[in-house]
Amino acid sequence: MEYHYPFAVCIAFVSCFAVGALFLLWRYEGARGAGSRRNDVVADDPSVVGILPAGRLSRAELWSACGGAVSPNWLLLFRALCFAYLLPVLVFNVLLKNVMVFFFYTEWTFTLLIVYFALAFRQSLLHYLETRSAAAHPESAVGLLNEDLEAVSDGGGVGKGVSDDCDSAPSLPFARGREVQEGAGVAGYVTQCVFQTVLPAAILTDLVYWGLLVPIFLPANFHHSFIDINMHAVNLVLLALEFCLNSLRFPWFRISYFILWSSAYCFLQWSLFSSGITRFWPYPFMNVDTPYAPAWYFSIIVFHGICYAICLLLALGKQSIWSRFNLPVVGK
Repeated sequence: MEYHYPFAVCIAFVSCFAVGALFLLWRYEGARGAGSRRNDVVADDPSVVGILPAGRLSRAELWSACGGAVSPNWLLLFRALCFAYLLPVLVFNVLLKNVMVFFFYTEWTFTLLIVYFALAFRQSLLHYLETRSAAAHPESAVGLLNEDLEAVSDGGGVGKGVSDDCDSAPSLPFARGREVQEGAGVAGYVTQCVFQTVLPAAILTDLVYWGLLVPIFLPANFHHSFIDINMHAVNLVLLALEFCLNSLRFPWFRISYFILWSSAYCFLQWSLFSSGITRFWPYPFMNVDTPYAPAWYFSIIVFHGICYAICLLLALGKQSIWSRFNLPVVGK
C-alpha cells in the first residue's frame, strides 16, 4: 500500500463509525434504554411513533400484517415464498462462481436477506401453529388466558388491571402503551434487528450499483445476468413488500447494526488485502492506495445515514397512512 496516510484516515473514519454505533447500542438498546425513557414518552404523540427505543418488543409485531388489518396468514405465505425463491438463487450463484462471491458486500446483504426471511417465516409459522392448536383445543386456550389475566391482575406493580391498561394504549400503529402483551424473546429481537439492518443495506447496495457502478465503473456493454437483477433489484422489491406488510417498528438507534455490518465488511477486506490473501478490491472506491480514498470512504459513511433516513421516513409514512385509515393497533 503506497499511500499510508490515506489508509490511516480511512481506518480512523470507519473506527469512529463503529465506536459510535456501539455507544448508541450501549445507551439505547434493550431494557437499559427503554427503562430510562419509557416514562418520558407521550404515548399518543404521533411525532415519536416509529422512532421510539425498542423497549419491549411484542410478539404480535413479528407476525401481524399491516397492524392487524390483514390476515397474518398472508404474511406467512409471502415470507415462505420469498425464502423458497431467494435461497436457490444464492445457492446457484455460489455453485456458479464459487465462494469468492462472498468477497462482495452485495452477497453479504443478499445472504442476510435470506436469513431474515427464514427468521420471519419462523415467527409467522409459530403463530399459525399456536392458532391452530388453540382452535383444536379451545378449553386449554381459555384456561391459559384466564391464568394470564389473573397473573396480571394480581401483580403488585400493575394495580389498574388489564382493562385499564388496554384503554390507555395509544390508538396508533407501532405505538407502545401500557398494554399487556407477550414479549418477543431473543429470537424476536434478532428478527427485528436483522430486518432493520438488511433494509437499509439493500437500499445502499442497489443505489450504489445502479447509481455509481453501472454508469461509471462498468463497461457500457455490460450484461446484467439473472443473478444481478435478483441481487440488485428483486431484493429491494421483496423487502419493500415485506415492509408494507409487516408491523415492525424502526427505532432510529438501530442504525448501529447497519453501521457495524458495513464496518465488519470493511475491516475484513482490509485484513484480507493487507495479508496478501486477496490481490483485488471488490469495489473500486474501496481502494485505499489512492489519495482520494478518505473522500470515498467519508462519502459512503454519509450515504449510510441517508439510506437509514429513507427507512425512517418510510416508517413514519406508513404510520401516518395507518392512522389516517384507522387501521387496528397491534396487540389491541
